[in-house]
Amino acid sequence: MRKLSLLLAVVLVLSISALSYAQYIDGTYEAWSDAGDKSIQYAKVFIEDGKIVAVILREFTDKMVEKDWTTYPWPEAGEAARTLGLQFVENQAAVADIVTGATGSSNGFIQAVERALIKASPDKPANKYFDGVFMGRSEVASRGYYKVVWVTIKDDKIVDFKAQRVLADGSIQDPAEYGWPLEMAREAYKEAALESEPGFVDTISGATGLTEMSNIAVRDALDRARIDK
Repeated sequence: MRKLSLLLAVVLVLSISALSYAQYIDGTYEAWSDAGDKSIQYAKVFIEDGKIVAVILREFTDKMVEKDWTTYPWPEAGEAARTLGLQFVENQAAVADIVTGATGSSNGFIQAVERALIKASPDKPANKYFDGVFMGRSEVASRGYYKVVWVTIKDDKIVDFKAQRVLADGSIQDPAEYGWPLEMAREAYKEAALESEPGFVDTISGATGLTEMSNIAVRDALDRARIDK
């Protein structure tokens, strides 16, 4: 009986040790950093046996186009994308050295991994979305342009919004060159977005296309902000 009790005690200790060690839930977790004016960072974190086993890092421009490190003219940012993932695995945390000359990219990757690990934690926040600024894009319109938005979220509410139109040639359209009062329509959408259910603004009179594209772009941004995805 004493041997059986001792065996059960050992099993219990080992079980508790295993639970305390497995701080993350196994799976693959994707997350995004806050969006800056010119970029946003992405991380995919692989968890096995409660440990970080691999991290993939990517970065996107203000047009929501992935940066190609073979041609991107800022090599330090590419270095951060190539090297920080190994540090996250080694440190088993969202901890890595800032790459000189790529502070923004490095901090963005760290934040994206930090958010991915929050998703992997057994104790997730109650909120639906992370607080922060998230970038999203719409579908491409028949005339070849699409919309990119920056959505600021606080306590599961949209508290700020801005947008730009990316033309078919990759340039950003100046609202002053648009034949219809684009800025007025954008302001109307922003006001409605702050009051509506996030991503579902009712059609603004005279701006049906803008409303629909903006809603899609905002929902895309909200997907990047989700804690449970």
